[in-house]
Amino acid sequence: MGRHDAVRNGRTDGTTGGCLLNGCLVVLVSLLACFVGLWVWAATADDRAEGAARADLRSGAETGQEKLAGAVADGVLGDREIEGIFPRGKPAQGLVGIERHGPDVIVTAELLGVGPGVFLTGETLVTGCFTFTVTPEGRGHRGAEVVIRELAVEREPQSACTRKGAQSPSAFPSH
Repeated sequence: MGRHDAVRNGRTDGTTGGCLLNGCLVVLVSLLACFVGLWVWAATADDRAEGAARADLRSGAETGQEKLAGAVADGVLGDREIEGIFPRGKPAQGLVGIERHGPDVIVTAELLGVGPGVFLTGETLVTGCFTFTVTPEGRGHRGAEVVIRELAVEREPQSACTRKGAQSPSAFPSH
């Protein structure tokens, strides 16, 4: 079977036209796959950056929890100690309020989480409002306990600490 017979029968193996056609298809499919991959990556960049900022926010809350537990270890938790743990700043307010109920202290603070930037922006910022319920040593457990509750944001971009929302069901006690 000659070259022309192979083309007539639909087989283009080894012919110049077949190699060009197969090569072009491979290039086009590769370019399409790259385009779709970049599109998906770009479409999810905001979510990834916000997720990283929220993880940083949560880490900041846990750091505050540890510092409060250390500060109350001596049995006394003063306002100055609390102010040092949650300094006021922008865009997060820092310390918002201190409530005392007998030996227990409830600290409300707005914290800041920082994540990577998206495209041309420098960084992604998120704020969250947390209450820290501090129970000193000797109240039914071995050491001082600090329980974190994140207050729900009612609507963005309103600060969670300007109007406290419903408490989220998650509570994270320290030991």
